[in-house]
Amino acid sequence: MMFLVTGYLNADKMNEKTDLEINQIMATCEPHLQELYASEQVLMDMGLEANVKQLKRESHQISMTDGPDTGSKEVMGSAFVIEAIDLEDAIRVASLHPTVEVQEAEELGWRLEVRPVHYYRKQE
Repeated sequence: MMFLVTGYLNADKMNEKTDLEINQIMATCEPHLQELYASEQVLMDMGLEANVKQLKRESHQISMTDGPDTGSKEVMGSAFVIEAIDLEDAIRVASLHPTVEVQEAEELGWRLEVRPVHYYRKQE
């Protein structure tokens, strides 16, 4: 089965950190990412930019707005696709990710969501 894992963060808390502090935190993530990839269950891993364009259909037209449509300071910062036997296995693999492994994650509001994928098509 395929699972989409999305990672979230508190943008305000991340923006309070200096570039040096962020780089130091990201350096602590690397060993955890290597362990995640060593599982050989990660099919795709993406770090996402904060810049968001939202498209939706309204009154028979497509409208576009900037940013996520939420009052929350939380934004999606990453996404990865894993292949796992079941949800329990997917959670085990996702638990290797730095989001739940590094100490600073709690302070920065990092969290993961694991969702089964009902449809997956690989583009050739």
